[in-house]
Amino acid sequence: MTKMLQYQNCFVCGQDSKNGLRVSFKTTDEGARAEYTPSKEFEGFKGIVHGGILCALLDEVMWKTVDGSAGVLTMTAKMEVSFKRPARIGSKLVIEGFITDRKRKLYETRAVISDTSGNTIAEATGLFIEVNKETRVEMS
Repeated sequence: MTKMLQYQNCFVCGQDSKNGLRVSFKTTDEGARAEYTPSKEFEGFKGIVHGGILCALLDEVMWKTVDGSAGVLTMTAKMEVSFKRPARIGSKLVIEGFITDRKRKLYETRAVISDTSGNTIAEATGLFIEVNKETRVEMS
């Protein structure tokens, strides 16, 4: 495992993002993990977290999983999300990501958002592609 990259203005993990989520991710033996309690600013319907916020969390944990586990800079190529139950504003979410397969410069991933009782709220699969050197320089 390597130290995960962090862009300070990233909407999900950037600590300098004024309107962002400011989620702190950690590497695990299996991938990456975070806990996050959504506030009212990220509401879709009354008391419910907007689905786009859940998608952003799933995408970010899968990216952090590849970065933290393989130390490779990637970009999302594909993502599929399934919503199982509503996420409540003010309730802690557990966000976990895992690498499920690797084929050359492609990383297949899986992510789950659960509540603290272990109930699945949303899950995703993703395909991440390693970026070339030119793109890497542009992203720095």
